[in-house]
Amino acid sequence: MKLIDKYISTKFWRFFFAACIAFIMIFVIVDLVENLDKYIDKGAKAGDVALYYVYFIPYIVILVIPIGTLLATAFLGGYLVKNRELVALRSSGIPTLRAAATLIFWGLAIGCISFIAGEFILPTANSLREDLYRTKIIQRKRRSKIQNNDLFYIAEDGAIYYFRSLNTKSNFGRDVVIQRFVKGELIERIDAKRIKWTGLGWQLTDVVKRRFTPDGEIVKQFAELEIKIPESPEDFARKIPRPEEMGFIELRKFIARIRRSGLEPKREMTDLWMKFSFPLVSLIVVILGIPLAFKQRKGSYIYGFGQSFFVAFLYLGALRAGQAFGYNGTLPPALAAFSGDIIFGSAGIIMLWMHRD
Repeated sequence: MKLIDKYISTKFWRFFFAACIAFIMIFVIVDLVENLDKYIDKGAKAGDVALYYVYFIPYIVILVIPIGTLLATAFLGGYLVKNRELVALRSSGIPTLRAAATLIFWGLAIGCISFIAGEFILPTANSLREDLYRTKIIQRKRRSKIQNNDLFYIAEDGAIYYFRSLNTKSNFGRDVVIQRFVKGELIERIDAKRIKWTGLGWQLTDVVKRRFTPDGEIVKQFAELEIKIPESPEDFARKIPRPEEMGFIELRKFIARIRRSGLEPKREMTDLWMKFSFPLVSLIVVILGIPLAFKQRKGSYIYGFGQSFFVAFLYLGALRAGQAFGYNGTLPPALAAFSGDIIFGSAGIIMLWMHRD
């Protein structure tokens, strides 16, 4: 690494860490003040609240990294312009793109780190935070409580189970509906008044079994019927993680289960692609920030701060709008997730090319 690369890198990382730490502190303080009355009303312990925010920090870091990256780029540009160091670089025959190459490299590195953290750290932290919030702070019972009502479950083979009630202590349930699918088409439905876990399988009582074939519907009734499935009462009662609590591989498996059940996982597919599109924000904001920051006539941190906030607001707004379009099926999930990256990435590359030296 050449001397100029070390110099730019050092200044960039100083601005980056300062911006991220400031935003993390603001985020935590605002959230704490907003929810303080709730913590007091629920009688939450100070240690539990503190641990909650420790688990919250990975999510906050991933959220503020793009803004921190953009601010660091803007502040660095203002610093170089203010001290006429950018003029000195150009006078020495070093073009802006050469000086900016270091920032682009770090933007790519930050994006890779964000992806790795989002895959291996963030899901666990989100799960621990949600569990702590429910059980210790607002003191709700865990999802795997003894009595579960209106319980839905998607099995590994794509079958959908519905229990009007399921008691994991007595291993007994009422008003059960089981639907099985093949290539997205319903082939079998089982309705039972009662269901009992025997330890080896499930025993159904007062059963109506419907089989759907190209020739029509076949209906059979049974006083009792035994079925062999790998799921136990605890499996049915276990809380299904949200997309932000799952890594890429786990979420992809969950999407496969949904598809085998005949449903279209629009939200889950959009969230899956968002795991790739969001880390790219750090790289794209650097590309956007270079032509804006390095072309200032006067180095101004306030100007760079306001400019960066405006660009970040538009960019993140475009990402969330694309995510919403993916959820409701207006856009295909991949296009919805990457639409903001495509628009602002293209704008950044064009601006960078137009302002090249």
